[in-house]
Amino acid sequence: MKQLLTIMVAVIAVGWTWARDDAQQQYIQVDWYPLLTDSVGWNIYSGGLGLGWVDATSTPASFKTGRSLELQWLTVVGAKYNTGHGQRITAGIGIDWRNYHLGNNIRFSLASDGRLAMLPYPDGSSSRSSRLRTFSLTVPVIFRQRIGAGIDIAAGIVTDFNVHASMATKYNDDAEGKIKENASKHLHQVPVSIDLIAGLSFHRLGAYVKYSPCRVLKKGWGPEIKPLSAGIAIGL
Repeated sequence: MKQLLTIMVAVIAVGWTWARDDAQQQYIQVDWYPLLTDSVGWNIYSGGLGLGWVDATSTPASFKTGRSLELQWLTVVGAKYNTGHGQRITAGIGIDWRNYHLGNNIRFSLASDGRLAMLPYPDGSSSRSSRLRTFSLTVPVIFRQRIGAGIDIAAGIVTDFNVHASMATKYNDDAEGKIKENASKHLHQVPVSIDLIAGLSFHRLGAYVKYSPCRVLKKGWGPEIKPLSAGIAIGL
């Protein structure tokens, strides 16, 4: 008798668990790349893993586009609302890493007062390399519209919390030998900035353009660099 009661309790418990899970799935669908759903309503969401090339506006300096890169995961985890009429709105938390690599004729240099300057290399120097890097935690809010079979357009705003910045300059000088200059603290990056993003995707593979009207460094602490990037992304 006790064994029968134990079996009955176990069956009831399993049945209740399945019923509860089925009820929850009616309201929440897991949406994780590349196994996506487009069910109507709220979904858990992740996407926008991309590689881009960075340039800068509002500065006369020349950047090496081929080595000035952006790596982003636009939405590591977030929420998506699907209206069922081709419109989707997503919001979440992401990460962004940018590398600004200067051309051969100019370098980043940190002055004694903490200001970041752009200076020419010494005459006769060689093996020149100079870059500025930033890392940000991001909060993207993106609107997407389906315009054809598997074709989406997207536009939105990304809030960047710029938690880290570093610079490094290396070159060989005829008189002094190999010169290295590094800094990973107190570069005075702006703590919060805004990006405007637009994109086009076809079956989860897309291209994007992103522009920031905000400076990378605080006014008075370095050159006025406003990033412009373009690249490709999965699950944009």
